[in-house]
Amino acid sequence: MPPINIDEINTFTYQLINYMSQNSNILKSVFKFKCPKCHVGDLFSNTAIYQYKGFFDMPNNCPKCNQDFQIETGFYLGAMFVSYALAVVLNLFVFVCFLIFDAYELISFLVVAAIILLITMPYVIKVSRSLWIALSISYNPNAIKDYEEHHQNK
Repeated sequence: MPPINIDEINTFTYQLINYMSQNSNILKSVFKFKCPKCHVGDLFSNTAIYQYKGFFDMPNNCPKCNQDFQIETGFYLGAMFVSYALAVVLNLFVFVCFLIFDAYELISFLVVAAIILLITMPYVIKVSRSLWIALSISYNPNAIKDYEEHHQNK
């Protein structure tokens, strides 16, 4: 296995932070599950986090700007890696809390980490999908207006 190049990881992290900071509304649209193109339309049909009926249902297009959400087959498989990274961060947070409070025992850590993951996973999965599509689609402040003009001209 080749050694991990820290410079490549730092470069990717810098590029990701730079991309997200170009428009502060990007993070807001990610965490509110809004369309990455117009930041108005809902990304998920079911906006409730803990209502499991239709949990993963997404409209094919944004109802406001008509952005295609089904970009290609298997597009959201990349969100699985984002979800994994967020789960690791949650587990690290739990681990650090156990160390800070000097209460670390393997069984109690595993039980608490499992409970926290079970509680937060619905939100983490939606955030990872939202973040994954936001990395692929640029924000367009005129997206809704452009769609309405194009729709009226037909």
